[in-house]
Amino acid sequence: MKYLLLTIGTRGDAEPFLAIGDLLQQASHEVIIALPEQLCPLAEDTGLPFEALDRRFLELLEGETARNFMGQKGSAISRIAQLIKLSRQSMSVQDNMILEQRDLLLKHQPDRVVYHPKCLVARAWGIANKGQSVGISPIPNWLHPVREYPHIAISKNLGTRGNLLTYQFINWVTALMSARFIKPFRQDFSGTSLNRRAIANYMKNQERMLYLISPSLFPRPDYWPEQAKVLGYFERTKTNSWEPEPELVRFIDRFAAEDITFITFGSMVNARPEATTDNIVNVLTRLGIPAIINTSSGGLLKREGTADHIHFVNNIPYEWIFPQVHSVVHHGGSGTTHTATRHGCPSLVFPHIVDQFFWNERVADLGLGPKGVKIKRLSEELFERLLLDLRGNKDYQSKAQSFQKTMRSEGKTDTLLEELSR
Repeated sequence: MKYLLLTIGTRGDAEPFLAIGDLLQQASHEVIIALPEQLCPLAEDTGLPFEALDRRFLELLEGETARNFMGQKGSAISRIAQLIKLSRQSMSVQDNMILEQRDLLLKHQPDRVVYHPKCLVARAWGIANKGQSVGISPIPNWLHPVREYPHIAISKNLGTRGNLLTYQFINWVTALMSARFIKPFRQDFSGTSLNRRAIANYMKNQERMLYLISPSLFPRPDYWPEQAKVLGYFERTKTNSWEPEPELVRFIDRFAAEDITFITFGSMVNARPEATTDNIVNVLTRLGIPAIINTSSGGLLKREGTADHIHFVNNIPYEWIFPQVHSVVHHGGSGTTHTATRHGCPSLVFPHIVDQFFWNERVADLGLGPKGVKIKRLSEELFERLLLDLRGNKDYQSKAQSFQKTMRSEGKTDTLLEELSR
C-alpha cells in the first residue's frame, strides 16, 4: 500500500510521523513523507523518501515576532498584536503550503493519506476519498472536546461549559479557514461539498483521529466518538548515526552518582534567551547541582567559563540521555514529556506555547513534578525553589518510575498499523 504522510510545524509535530513512516516501511509499505524543508534531514536519517515543504513556515517561528510571542514578551494587548502580525505574515506561506500539499496528492496518488490536523487540504482529500485518510495528533485537546481542559489553543481553564465552548468555536473557525483555503482547488474534488458546514460536519462526525499519546498520561474520555482513539506514544530510534562526544561521556561518568539534571527547551525560542540562561546557570552554580544544558534551537545559550559541574550540548537524542539523568527541566512539549516519563524522570515544565501549558498541568496533577511557570516568569528565585523541589521530593521520582513501568506496555505497533490500513 502507498502512504503519503503530511505534517507541518516544528520537530515535535514531525517526530510522530517519522516514527509512523519507519514502522510502515518496516511493514513493506511504500511511504513518502512531506515536511518542512529544515526537517528533511530527519527523514533522511530515518531512511524515508521525502518531499520538502515551504521553509518559510519555520522561519516565521524563528523570527523576532514569534520569539516575542512564544516568550510572552510584553502585555496581553501587545501579545495579541504579535499574534495578528504573525497571522498576516503566515497567510502567503499558508497559501503556498496548501498548493504544495495539493500538488503532492495529485503527484503521488496515494492509497492512504496520514496527516497532521494543520494540513487542511488533506482533510478535503479525506472527505472526497472516504475511508482513505486518517489524522494523527501528537497532542490532546485538539479536535475532540475534553470537559476538564479547554482547547489546546487556550491556556486558561474556563470550567466545563466554557471549556466545551472553546472546542465549538475553534473547530468552527478551522472549518471556515479550511473552506477558504481549499476554494481555489475545489475542481480537484468534483462532486464533493467543501463548504464550511460540510467540513465542520465531517470533523465532528466522520474524521478519524488517532491521538499518539500515552493513555496513562491522558486517558481517553468515554464520551468521545468511536473514530477518536488514544493509541499510546510512539518514537523512532534516533541514535543510528549518532555518537556522544567523549567530553559528555566523561562528564556523565564523573557526576552520575550525584544525580544530573538535564535542561532543554527543545525547538522553542524565547524573548530573552541570555537572561533565561543566566538565571539557570547562576542557580546551578550557587547550589553546585550537576546539569547538562541543551541549547538546541536557541532558547538557551552556551555560556563560557561556567563551573565544571555544568556541561553544554546541542541536539542530543533524548532516548540516550534521559536514562542517565535524575530529572528533566523542559518546555513541556508532548514528546519531551512522554520520553522523560517513559524513562522514569521527574519533570519541571516552563511552558512557552499551546499544549505545553496542558502538559505542565498534567505533570503536576499526576505527581510527576512541581507545577512550573510560563517562561516569561522564570527568575533565579523561582527556578531555585522549583529545582530544589524537583530534585528533593522523592515522591516525584517514585511516581515517574511507576508510570515508566505502565508505559512500557503501551503503544502496540500492530494496533497502530491496523488502524492506519483500515
